[in-house]
Amino acid sequence: MSKQVIEQKLAELMDIVPECEGLIAAEPSGKVIIGQTITDMNHSKIAKACAQILSDSNLLGTDIKKGKIKNTTVELEEGFAVLVGSEKLVLIALAGVDGRASLGLLKRNLISISNL
Repeated sequence: MSKQVIEQKLAELMDIVPECEGLIAAEPSGKVIIGQTITDMNHSKIAKACAQILSDSNLLGTDIKKGKIKNTTVELEEGFAVLVGSEKLVLIALAGVDGRASLGLLKRNLISISNL
């Protein structure tokens, strides 16, 4: 999938979910392909941390013989990070506490984008 397609899909998702504070697409290594956040954030640092979470979760899945991770939602003190990973792409959505009701919508759309 091209950078332009990813950028377009993430921009559409940002419009669909107003509670979304940021969207980042990265390679599984954590190298940012495209990132958009409503405040100044270090996209590279976020992508690397999320790629590591997915990598560690894949190790867990292997260790317990349950397979690879598909997605996860990380609940933080002041918001959420929704992570969807594939062999080619890591997609990250960031939301504040007001975004709790939109987490399913974010996850569903990120999964759809990752399957393109």
